Amino acid sequence: MPDIYIEMGLVERKKQPKHDHNQNIPPEQGSALYQETEITQKYEHNEFLTQVFHKKDTKKSQGKRITIIGEPGAGKTTLLQKIADYLSRESSESIIIWVSLAELENGKLRDYLDKIWLRNAVERSKISEITKDIKDDFIAQFNQDKVWLLLDGLDEMSTKSVSGNILTDIAGQIQDGGYINQARIVLTCRLNLWDGGNNKLYDFDTYRTLDFSYPEQVEQFINNWFTSQQEAGGMLCKTLKEAGRERIQDLVKNPLRLTLLCLNWQGREAKLPDTQAEFYQQLVDNFNGWKQDEFAQISETQRQKLITDLGKLAREAIDQATSRFRLLDGFVKKFLGDDKLTLALKLGWLNRIGTDIKEKPVYAFFHTSFQEYLAATAINDWDFFLPKTHKNKPIEAQKYRIFEPQWKQTILLWLGREDVDESEKESFIQALINFQDGCVKYQGKGFYGYRAYFLAAGGIAEFKHCSQADKIVKQIINWKFDKSVSNIHDQADVALQETDRQKAIAALVKLINTSQYEDTRRSAAESLGKIDPGNADAIAALVELIKTSEDESTRWQAADSLGEIGVGNADEIAALVELIKTSEDESTRWQAADSLGEIGVGNADEIAALVELIKTSEDESTRWQAADSLGEIGVGNADEIAALVELIKTSEDESTRWQAADSLGEIGVGNADEIAALVELINTSQDEYTRRRAADSLGEIGVGNADEIAALVELINTSEDEYTRRRAANSLGEIGVGNADAIAALVELIKTSEDESTRWQAADSLGKIGVGNADEIAALVELINTSQDEYTRRRAADSLGEIGVGNADAIAALVKLINTSQDKYTRRRAADSLGKIGVGDQPMVIKAMSAYQLTDEHYQLIGKIAQNMLYPEFYQTWHQPSSFTRLFRTVKNIFYIFYSIF
Repeated sequence: MPDIYIEMGLVERKKQPKHDHNQNIPPEQGSALYQETEITQKYEHNEFLTQVFHKKDTKKSQGKRITIIGEPGAGKTTLLQKIADYLSRESSESIIIWVSLAELENGKLRDYLDKIWLRNAVERSKISEITKDIKDDFIAQFNQDKVWLLLDGLDEMSTKSVSGNILTDIAGQIQDGGYINQARIVLTCRLNLWDGGNNKLYDFDTYRTLDFSYPEQVEQFINNWFTSQQEAGGMLCKTLKEAGRERIQDLVKNPLRLTLLCLNWQGREAKLPDTQAEFYQQLVDNFNGWKQDEFAQISETQRQKLITDLGKLAREAIDQATSRFRLLDGFVKKFLGDDKLTLALKLGWLNRIGTDIKEKPVYAFFHTSFQEYLAATAINDWDFFLPKTHKNKPIEAQKYRIFEPQWKQTILLWLGREDVDESEKESFIQALINFQDGCVKYQGKGFYGYRAYFLAAGGIAEFKHCSQADKIVKQIINWKFDKSVSNIHDQADVALQETDRQKAIAALVKLINTSQYEDTRRSAAESLGKIDPGNADAIAALVELIKTSEDESTRWQAADSLGEIGVGNADEIAALVELIKTSEDESTRWQAADSLGEIGVGNADEIAALVELIKTSEDESTRWQAADSLGEIGVGNADEIAALVELIKTSEDESTRWQAADSLGEIGVGNADEIAALVELINTSQDEYTRRRAADSLGEIGVGNADEIAALVELINTSEDEYTRRRAANSLGEIGVGNADAIAALVELIKTSEDESTRWQAADSLGKIGVGNADEIAALVELINTSQDEYTRRRAADSLGEIGVGNADAIAALVKLINTSQDKYTRRRAADSLGKIGVGDQPMVIKAMSAYQLTDEHYQLIGKIAQNMLYPEFYQTWHQPSSFTRLFRTVKNIFYIFYSIF
């Protein structure tokens, strides 16, 4: 096998992390549980070796006592090997003695050195016996500071001492070991042992290994592993990047877990298992077999019993309101007791990650993904997720875990279990797609009914033989493209990415090939790109459409979609280049150049083609687009920037000049020369559109310093062209975050401009850079109240949604806008912003709404609330006695109550 080593960073630890058990983390970021919170310094690999071993610059021991700690599989032993290599290169006089502590038969380090290591060294030198001179010379090497003891696996060392504490024993052996105490020592140890007992190694400088970074180091490791199988390695990297792989991305930051993944991938001909459950079961099996020889004394029965009890622990932990993944000592011992906890720690299934405020241990599973999987193995009946006797209202005292986000992954893993009867899975899926919530319906289905259906869509990705799979995928696609159910488009889009990939891909490709509606075909291609970017069938369908269609509009659409889902391979680029060459329609050539800008990778041939198009085309629009695409795929080197600057200087067409300025904004890196060129263009051009584009580019590459902001503010104040002022306002929104001058300029622009489009752009930018102070909110509220333009009012409402969280004036303005506007889109946007900034009692909102005829924007707001309320709570709130809702007779009263609770 090739060298797969990746240089790992370390942190110098100050003390054990403290954990707040009330703070939950997203399980797809489970590695964060192991991050150090009290650190002295972070080191890159070479920096660590140089400072610690060459300069001997450490706070406690001056490089003489070093500990490397980490969780199982964190790369401690591999790092120790690299330290040995470094030390051997640093000094030819150094004697490096490697000791695998698990191999010490009686647990005595000095006995091993005197009787085993020295004897082996003498025999390798072909000397028959250990003489007194040899022994004296051996001890002298220690006393002359030439010996490094590299002690690997302190946690694996057996001890027969009275104390039973390995840390105490090894500290005593070093202190009382005569010449051993003169050695420079580096030892490795698991977190569980280092943090778990009375640690007498207080004079050791402690460093903890860092996880790999994703994707950089993870992909480097994979490429090293698959050096002779580059295609397989590339496919694994691509697979990890797919939607829904976030947990695996986080999981494999640990070197051991990444190694297990590579072994699985290699053993399955470059393919992950069909279900997540199968994938995690393989990792469990491989993990149990890791260092099997060292844990041979643990029987298979013990292991299985431990896994069962860990499953119960995992299940009950996830069901907690807090501390789902940070497991407190007392809670863990309720399920494992002292003996099984010790075994779990020894095997690495649980790790000690710090202490709580009472100095009690806090534990975590090897990774949260394993916790979710083990929880799934401890659930026997889907009644645990959804009461089987449910009809159309909640059953008292029963939990509806299908609507609790923390259970979604475990539900999917349960559906993937091979040991669950398929009839049980079928009945669960049926219950999900038929779920009736007994509350408000939107387009014939309750909001919780939609949520249950979308969960079923994700479920069939794990339950591969579900008889309802085709029906479910078809329904999700219908909702995705049905304009009458716009309120659930986004949810349907997410469900489409989570459902059975092959069925979704096949259905979307069929839609591309058969639909008579170009918008639908394009949307289907875009959705396919989200599920499987670069899907060969979709690309082939689009390329074929480019070749065979006689309708230029259709070819234009196909080129556009190819730009969205293509991956820039030779066939795709060739198709677009051919379209540029053969089409007689300039709009189509323009779109082909645009798509080339989307999928090109900036190699010399592509850039040359675009430059040639700029030089030879007689159509300024085409040259313009070629310049635009150069901005997309250029890499910002001096030649490209020089070419664009030259085009700015020499072209007689202002559109071409402004596009060159725009592309400079795309590929520039914000250095002084580029910024100066754009400022000069703003100051000297007689064409307002060119000045606008220069302002836009300044917004792209500027860094928000005073000079840039001053230039844009000046452009706002001096230009007589409203569109130019809008573009300057837009750029301020990009680079002026929190800047008082920029904010003041936008507020003033809202107050003084007589152009509605300018006012809405100022409002939009204010939403991006504002900090929510009274002046900003007052300006936006005033704009809502005074503007006669609905689009302006919408933008102001959007910005209030960004900066007005919890502000009574902002909420009141949005409520008023909902009640008074005659434009349904304005009301909808106001309701959306209200949902963002209203952080009060959501059940009261539902109570007030439940008795009235609701509009689309009310459905939109209720749908958002339903996403964040437990089903039983929503149901009880919706079905309040009519005497309560009779108090509120008008929509105005409804939203007055909504305002008052905040």
